[in-house]
Amino acid sequence: MGTLNLHQLDDIIRFNIASPVKTVFYDTGRLKAQVMGLEPGQRIPPCSMDHDVVFLVIDGEGEIIVDGQSVSVRPTSWVFVPKENRTRSIEARTKMAILATQVR
Repeated sequence: MGTLNLHQLDDIIRFNIASPVKTVFYDTGRLKAQVMGLEPGQRIPPCSMDHDVVFLVIDGEGEIIVDGQSVSVRPTSWVFVPKENRTRSIEARTKMAILATQVR
């Protein structure tokens, strides 16, 4: 039987005026979960991954860009990005908190 894990995300999310803050709080061979804190105007630059990723916007508004296609997101927006996509990035319009989960 597996172990139950509880994480209070509001205790983990951090912000820095100089750059976005990524905090990995759970990592196993099959799953990696992190929270990202972005100040208005900050962005996570385009990157590629070998895994599917699920983004859940906890707070704030912005854009998630996948292979050049942009979608507006707000609290409770859930975005699935298959590993077949080449790039993904995030741009914050307001102060944003995002949960990103990689499924391996």
